[in-house]
Formats: sequence, C-alpha cells, structure tokens
Amino acid sequence: MHGKRYNRLSAELYEQAVAECFQRKWRRRDVQSFIEKYAGIPRREVMIAELSGTKEVRIEATEAVALYLQEVVEELLQGREPEDMIPVVIRSRPDGMTGKMRDIALLCILHQLLGHLAKLMLDPLIEARLLPTQHASIPGRGQTLLKDQAHRFFLKDSLGINYQQKTDVRHAYASLKYSVVIGLIRRELPDARDLLTLLSYLEKLAPGGHLIIGGYIDAWLFNFAMSYAIRYVYSLGTTRRGKFVPYIKRVITFMDDFALLSSSIKGLQRAIPALDAWMAANLGLNLKITTGIIKMLPVEEEQRRKGLQGKARRGVPVLDMAGFKIARTHVTIRRRVFIRARRQFLRGYAELKATGTLTETRARKIIAYNGYVEQTDAATIKEKYHTAELMKAAITVTGFYSRREYQKDQEDLYVLLQHRSGKRPEAGHDRTAPRREEPRPLG
Repeated sequence: MHGKRYNRLSAELYEQAVAECFQRKWRRRDVQSFIEKYAGIPRREVMIAELSGTKEVRIEATEAVALYLQEVVEELLQGREPEDMIPVVIRSRPDGMTGKMRDIALLCILHQLLGHLAKLMLDPLIEARLLPTQHASIPGRGQTLLKDQAHRFFLKDSLGINYQQKTDVRHAYASLKYSVVIGLIRRELPDARDLLTLLSYLEKLAPGGHLIIGGYIDAWLFNFAMSYAIRYVYSLGTTRRGKFVPYIKRVITFMDDFALLSSSIKGLQRAIPALDAWMAANLGLNLKITTGIIKMLPVEEEQRRKGLQGKARRGVPVLDMAGFKIARTHVTIRRRVFIRARRQFLRGYAELKATGTLTETRARKIIAYNGYVEQTDAATIKEKYHTAELMKAAITVTGFYSRREYQKDQEDLYVLLQHRSGKRPEAGHDRTAPRREEPRPLG
C-alpha cells in the first residue's frame, strides 16, 4: 500500500525531473554550462537549438543529464555524497508583493535537479494530502482562485459563515525544519528508503536545516506540512445531539497566511489557541494573529451601506488576503496594492500624453496591475485612471518589444551559425551593430 503513495525511481522519472527543472531555463548560462560539462554538448549548440526551435538537442541533453543524475542518486543511496555540489548562497532581495527584504536561496543546478526529483517522487502523497483551499506555489491555485473561493464561501448560506480571523505562521520557512517534514513523510511512507535518503541529503544542504525560500521543493514541503494543521483545525468542534459541529467551517491558506471562517465567535476563540498549541508541539511553528475577530455583515446591510453617500457611508468588514479585500457582495483591491497600481497608472498616463508611448518597463507593470482591476469591482478606477487606454498602449508596446526580441534572436542565431562554420559574420549581423529602432509614438 505504501509503495503506491510515491513514485519509485525509474529512467523516465529522472528524465522528467531534468525536463521540468530546465523548463524555461535552456538559455541560461549556468544551465548551458552544466549541460556542456555533464552531457558533452557545447553551449553554442544548445543556444543554436533554442534559437532555431529544434528539439533534438533538448532530448539528447535531457537523456544525458538524467543518466548523470541517476549516478548521483545511486551514490547517495550507497552513502557517498556528490563532489560537485555547490553550497547554497543566501541573498537578501525585496519581496515583490510586500517590499519586505527576504533571504532568498540561490541553488546550484544539481541541487535544483535533486529537488525536482524528490518532488516527483512525492507527487502521489502530495496530491492526496493537499486541500483545495491551499494556495500559492501550487500551479493553478493563485490569488484569483483564492479570491473566488472566499467570495463563494461568504455567500453560501449552508456554511453560515459570520466570523473570520486571519493569522500567519511566524517566520514560516526559517522555523519549519526539514527533519519535521521528513518525520511526517516517514510516517506515511516508512518503506520509501530512497526518497527519505534523498530528502535527508537535501536537509544537510539547507542552511540551518530548515526550509529555504527559493527552493523548488521547499514550497511544496511547506504546503504539505500545513495540510496537517488544516486537518487538525477541521477536527476541532463540539457534539450537539449526537452530531459533530466543527468550530471552523473553512480554512483558506495563502502559503503561510491562514484565514479561518466560522459561524460562531466562540468557535474562533477556541480553535485558534488550539491550533497555535498544536503547531508548536507538532511542527515547531507559532501563529501570529494579524487581525481581530471580524464579524461579516449580511448581504442586505452591505448593499445598504454601499448605497449611502458621504460620511453616512461606512466601511464594510472584509477578508484582506492575497492582494484583495473580499466582502460578501463585492471585491476590491488591497490598499497597499492599489497605491502601487495607482502610481503606475498616473505616471503611465502622463508618460503616454507627453511622449505618445510607454517604456517597456512601465507597460509591463501596467499590464500586471490591471489584473487586479479586472478582477474586482473597480468601474470607477477604470474610468478615473484611463486603464482601457493605458492597456491598449501597453499591449502595443510589449508586442513591439517581443518582435524586437525575436529579431535579436534571429541575428544571434545567424552569428552563432557563422562562427560554427568558421566564417566571420557580416557587419550588419554583428552584435556590436547599432541598436534597432525605438518604438514610435502610438496613434
């Protein structure tokens, strides 16, 4: 039975790990250098294949690197560590959403490959354990799905959600040890010696022995561990007339952020301290309360307040999560996100009127922030900040730069092919040639 809960090592699994690890990375110099060293394919040939769109080199490189990865894992299973492993480098970088400085781990290619392989082996167990209300770092489960889910829960009469409170895990990655997660996996898969050996080696590579921000498998392991905490919350409740009544109706998570939704204030008051104690005892983690208990308004009261004007119009209680403020009747943008979006819209519109176009950076930021506008009740924002006009210009500008990037790729391909044949590129195709034209004003 346990063998069915994880994928065993096979030639196909090694190749899949390489393919997934190198996805969208084939043009990176570190990846090309790794392929040149361990697959024997020159970097120039890898780049030529990528620029020309041929797949044969990818297939050859994937198979060769997979064989090398298999050798590394077999050595690990025999107690020998690979000599080519490069230690993890930690660098502080600003978080794109909050602006906070976070320690991001930079992993060598071999470390990344081992992480992808371990994740593939864990896939059946992860799929069985993760809950549909867990979001972030899970394909297809991002901010939009979380927003839609929460909005639907608030409107579902059968759930009767009247109260909600938000918490997060204090220093989540820095507090969750690999050994704790490996212990959870060992209880589920006691016979998975190869998988447990691989995870134990990844633990040795991790600074401090805890999960690291920037590691591919680390995000999956964190969500896996959180699934136990969520299930524990759902087990809390009372029995009335022989029927179990849970304290918490729904738990929505966005990585380390927890939103607990309940029909009773007493349910929240009992569940959160119990969850905090359970996580400290079983995961070595502590909760941080980020909001008080918030009482949601009925639909009728929200609509009444929305119709008022001036000072009589009062705010509506919301769930502030994943960049959105979610009420029963509407969704708006989180204030911090809106301030950044507003700044880009104002500067972009001034730039458009002054020059007739947008810079590439500004265009891409406008497209990104417009996603929040389109997914919320923001008709006033669209009109006030001219988002339709800005989006039209932004799409045109990014399209221009995409075409220019394609042109550059073709020129680089020509140069590489000429060098391979021993010829000197013509002057018009030299990489030192003058820059291509800039985008013309729109309209």
